[in-house]
Amino acid sequence: MKRRKDRLWPVLGTVCLLCTALLLLGFGWALKDTWAPSPGLVLPSPTQAAPQQGSQWTSLPEIKAIAIGDSLTRGVGDVAGKGYVEDSLAQLSESLGKPVRLNGNLAVSGLEAAELDDKLDGKAMQDAVAGADLVLLTIGGNDLFRSSQQAGGSIAEGGGVDPDLAERRLPATEERLKAVFTKLRALNPSVRIAYVSLYNPFYELAQLRAPIASILADWNGYAAHLAEADGNIVVVPTVDLFQSQSARYLSSDHFHPNEAGYARIAVRVAQALN
Repeated sequence: MKRRKDRLWPVLGTVCLLCTALLLLGFGWALKDTWAPSPGLVLPSPTQAAPQQGSQWTSLPEIKAIAIGDSLTRGVGDVAGKGYVEDSLAQLSESLGKPVRLNGNLAVSGLEAAELDDKLDGKAMQDAVAGADLVLLTIGGNDLFRSSQQAGGSIAEGGGVDPDLAERRLPATEERLKAVFTKLRALNPSVRIAYVSLYNPFYELAQLRAPIASILADWNGYAAHLAEADGNIVVVPTVDLFQSQSARYLSSDHFHPNEAGYARIAVRVAQALN
């Protein structure tokens, strides 16, 4: 019996040592990413953080901007014809502390996304985009609203707009927006793009409020998805600007903003670009 006890204690001691070693090894393995983190787990230091959008502007003595798109960028509905472009650039200039110069407003009233895509193949438009630091853009409203009008309907009163037709047009129109973004990026890899998203001009019409809101949620959400994938596109939200007392901010055609409406968009654009 004594010999058995003499042999048992060394065995138990060896087992205990092995268990302790395994415990320490497991503990060390669990903490290895704290002591020596792999590259994918390293928290970014201030110098490693991704650059903010538009950070390339800091070294520029001035910002060169162009405006393209449809009647919203053209300023239709504002009796002074200014729209949002000039005011947004003036506010951006003040916040940046440097000149922000408009090199041209190339927007065309009534333009649809496919037509803008075609215009981007022209040399004048290509040169304008290539030489810009900032592009202000509105597009898509004519695709969804004007092109979904029933024959003889008046878009000013909303009676001619067919939400079902607009919804059916949505996937194809989203692809055209993607084509515009892709072409702009190909023409100028570093240009910052501010896309002014769509608002609901029919908010006060009960029969159109909900269906149009749903379509716009899809459209603006898709634009935000494209912007996130690009990394240097800002989607400027405008839906909330025209939901409360929208009649105060729409022109007499009940579709385009008036001077007060454009002023609200300009503030939002400048905020989004800061």
